[in-house]
Amino acid sequence: MDGDVTALLVCAGLVLVMVLYWAYYIRCVRRQPKSEERYDDVDLVGAESDGVLFIYPYCSLNMGAGGAMGLVASANPREFVYTVLKVPLVAAFVIGVIGFTSAVGVPLSWPFVPRWAVDIRKAKRARRRERRQARKREKEE
Repeated sequence: MDGDVTALLVCAGLVLVMVLYWAYYIRCVRRQPKSEERYDDVDLVGAESDGVLFIYPYCSLNMGAGGAMGLVASANPREFVYTVLKVPLVAAFVIGVIGFTSAVGVPLSWPFVPRWAVDIRKAKRARRRERRQARKREKEE
């Protein structure tokens, strides 16, 4: 193993933070549905929900993938082994970037956000569609 002990500890710490945060995210955030009012809230709680839903998990995934990549690189594996180990780590980084785009307003589907968040979005779209159709009917009359 090459590398400074500090660099190895930082990489291992990043991986540990990723694993711990994703365990919390899966157990506490994704499995406990929130109400539509809380999902739409624009005060501090609403801003925190954006962080909990999008920013923190995918940012920790990117940091953990970088830490795992640092650990793999410091182990000096053979070129083939390094390439094989690099593919899932790059895929995790790409998934993190895609998930992070939801924080800037890009609506993502179920695997990236909890099902309850997708259900809230579907209900909102259905209500908007009904209002549009009602306005069209009023204009036609």
